[in-house]
Amino acid sequence: MVRVSRLPRLVLLLPLLTLLGTVACGDDEPTTPTPDSGSHTVDAGTDAGIDAGHDAGPGAETDAGADAGPELDGGIDAGAETDAGTEADAGTDAGTVTDAGTEADAGTDGGVACTPSGWVDEPADLGVITNRSLDILVRLRAIPGLAVQENPNGVNVPTGYRLFVMKYNQPADHAHPECQRFEQRVTLMHTSDAKPMVLYTGGYNVSVGTGRSEPAQLLAGNQIALEHRFFPPSIPTPADWSHLTIRQSADDFHRITQALKPIYTGKWVSTGGSKGGETVVFFRRFYPDDVDATVAYVAPIARRDDERFPAFQDTVGGAAQAACRERLWAFQREVLSRRERMLALVDDYARTEGLTYTQLGRELVLEHAAIETYFAFWQYDAPSRCTQNIPDATATDQELFDAMDYEVGMGSFADSGIAPYAAYYYQSALELGWPQPYEAHLGALIHFPGTDTGDVYSPPGIPFVFRPQAMPDIQDWVSTQGNRLMFIYGSLDPWTAAAYSLGSAQDSYYYTVQGGNHGARISLLPTQQQAEAKATLNRWMGVAPLKRAPKVSLEDEPPLFAPRLPPRLREGSQP
Repeated sequence: MVRVSRLPRLVLLLPLLTLLGTVACGDDEPTTPTPDSGSHTVDAGTDAGIDAGHDAGPGAETDAGADAGPELDGGIDAGAETDAGTEADAGTDAGTVTDAGTEADAGTDGGVACTPSGWVDEPADLGVITNRSLDILVRLRAIPGLAVQENPNGVNVPTGYRLFVMKYNQPADHAHPECQRFEQRVTLMHTSDAKPMVLYTGGYNVSVGTGRSEPAQLLAGNQIALEHRFFPPSIPTPADWSHLTIRQSADDFHRITQALKPIYTGKWVSTGGSKGGETVVFFRRFYPDDVDATVAYVAPIARRDDERFPAFQDTVGGAAQAACRERLWAFQREVLSRRERMLALVDDYARTEGLTYTQLGRELVLEHAAIETYFAFWQYDAPSRCTQNIPDATATDQELFDAMDYEVGMGSFADSGIAPYAAYYYQSALELGWPQPYEAHLGALIHFPGTDTGDVYSPPGIPFVFRPQAMPDIQDWVSTQGNRLMFIYGSLDPWTAAAYSLGSAQDSYYYTVQGGNHGARISLLPTQQQAEAKATLNRWMGVAPLKRAPKVSLEDEPPLFAPRLPPRLREGSQP
C-alpha cells in the first residue's frame, strides 16, 4: 500500500451504477456520496479509520530496501447464496461476522434488480478433482469456473515445480452472484498436493512469473498467488467501485481457497507484504479457518490522516541517524525554496517522458515529491547511502530533481502513474486510511498543506464515504480472537508506525528487523529469531525440520508492485 513510498494514488473509472440502465447489485451503499473532481469528501471526519499501508509487492530487495505489499473491506456479506464455484459461496458464512464497516451488508437488502450474468453453477466433479492418480492439470481443469494454462509464456520453472496461469470466475458482488461476474487472475506454483500450500498476495497485481514468497521457499511448498480485485485485468467491466471493499476481497479469497482445497488437503498458510500483508489479515478476520496460519510482512493498519506517521518520522533511527534526518530535511527545504526552477524541471520531465499531470497539477506534483522523498528514503533506501543519494545545498537544480526521481519516481505522480493504482487509492480513501503528510517542519514552503492524502489521489468522480470502523474492527479481531499470526517489521520503515498490535492473540509472534526497512524478512532477523520463526512456521504446517534447511533468496520472490515504487525497484514488476 504505499507510497512506493507511502500511500498510493488513484485512477478513474465510472461506477457500474452510472453505466447500466438497470440497478446494479450492490455491496454497502455509500451514504450521501459526494462525487468530486479529485478531492472527495470523506465521512464526517471521525478520524478513527485506518490506512492500508501503501506499499505494494512483497518481493523486496535487500539493499535498497524492498517494498512489500496491503487491502480491505469494511462491509459484511450476509448473503446466503450458493457458491458459483465448487464450494459454498463466500456469502454463506458471512452472517457469523459483524460488519467491519459502517453500513449493513449488501446481502441484507432482500434482493436487488440487476442484469443477470447468465452464469450457471456447475457441480464439481469431485471424482476427478480428488483423484491423485490423474495429472494435476486435469484435476485443476475439473474445478468449475477455473480456466487453466500451463506455463503459457514458456518461462524457466524451478526444478520440481510446474507453473499454471489461471482465471477464476468471481461475482463482482458476492451477495448477488447472479449479477455481474469477472475473472480473477491467479497463478499456481505446484510441486506436490501432499505439501503445504502458501496463499500469497501482493495486494495489487499478480506476476505471471515463477516468484516464490519466503514462506513458500522455506516450506518448499506449493504457492497460489492471487491478484487483488479491481487491478487490471481482474476488474469487472463496467466497474462498480462500491464492490471494492475488504469484505468482497476476502470473499474472493475464500471462494478460491475452497475451490482448491479438495486438491491441496494439507496445511495452508497465507502471506503477503505491505498491502498484501494486511490483505491476508483481513481475509483471516472474515474467514479465520480457511488457512491454518498467516505470516504478514511490513503490514500497516492505519487510520485516516494517521498522525502516528509524522511522529515516527521525526525521530526515525534515533540518535544514530540524526545527521541523515537533518540532511533529508535540508534537501526538502532546498527543493521547495527553488520552486520556480524546480517546476520548470517538472515540465521538462513531462515533455521528455510524454507525461501529463491532469489529476494533481504540477504544483502538487512538486510538493508531494519533496514530501514523499523523506518517507521513501526510510522505506526503501538505507542510512549508509544517505550522503551518496541525498544531495546537499550546493547541488544543482537537476541533481536535486534527479534525487527525487531516484527515491520516489517523478512519473508516479503523473496520470499514467496514478491510474494503475486507482483501486489502492480508492481503498485508502474508503477504508484503509493513509499517513498524515509529513510536512509541518517545512512551514511556509508548503503552499498546499494537507493534500498528500488518499482523498486527493482517489479516482475523480467516484463517490465514497470513509468507513472509520473498518480498520479498528480488524485490529480488534487480531487482539481478541487472532491466532497463529506472525508479523515482521523493519525498525526504520515508516509503515511500522502503524504496525498491528498482538494484544491477546494466541500462538502469535511479532518480530522487528533492527535497521531494516520495507524489505524486512524472516531471513534478515538475527540468527536466533530466524530459527524461532522458521520453527514456528514448520510447526504450524506440520513439517518436520529438514536436515538441510531450504535456501531462501529474496531475489526469487515475486516482483514488487506499488504506487511509489522507485525506478530502481521497478524492473520485473510488470504483471
